[in-house]
This record gives sequence, C-alpha cells and structure tokens, in this order.
Amino acid sequence: MEALYGSWQARFDGLPGTATVVLGKHPEYVGVRGTITRAAGAPSASPSVAQLAGDVDDEGELAIDESLDGRSISGVWSGTLQPDSCGHEFRGTWRNAADETTHPFTLKKTERTAEK
Repeated sequence: MEALYGSWQARFDGLPGTATVVLGKHPEYVGVRGTITRAAGAPSASPSVAQLAGDVDDEGELAIDESLDGRSISGVWSGTLQPDSCGHEFRGTWRNAADETTHPFTLKKTERTAEK
C-alpha cells in the first residue's frame, strides 16, 4: 500500500490535459486517501479538486472512488499495476458517475513521499 503514497500524474484518453493525484495513508482503514486536481477547462476558471479513497489488492488491482462533494461518488477508477513498471504505473478505466462515460487512464508516479 505504501507504494501508492506520493504524487502521481493522471492522463485520461479523450479528455484534455493532465491531472495531479496525491495519495497518502487513509486515517480510518487500510487503504489510501487523497485528492485529484484537474486543470480548469477555461482560462478564467478554477481547477477542480476531488477527494479520492481506495486501495490496491495483492494482485495489483487498483480500485478508487472519487467524490467532488465528499459525499457522493462522482467517478470510479479501476486499474491494474503495469508489469515492469516497478510500482510506478497503473492503467485502467475511469468511469464518470454523472453520465456513465468511460475513459482509459494512465496513472504514473511522479514523486515518493515518506509516510510516518
């Protein structure tokens, strides 16, 4: 689980730009909690920040729920750790809960942070 802690870059096929994901230890159960910050769609708009919570199992399957309001699920991540990536890349599908559209994603580790 500690391999998930730190900063990641997320790219979604069919969606512009990249997003920054920061994950750390979940305070209430075995898993991770963090945020995803997506760039604003318009120059005058603010970036959007959503909360993330989930885990990765012993087989390298990633499952993360995303919430824009902290209560309801706005997106679901389902991915797999890539062989030979040394724990630094997941690929899978992100589902938008609002309209059920799906987008393939790549999540790449950009920085490791120490968790105390």
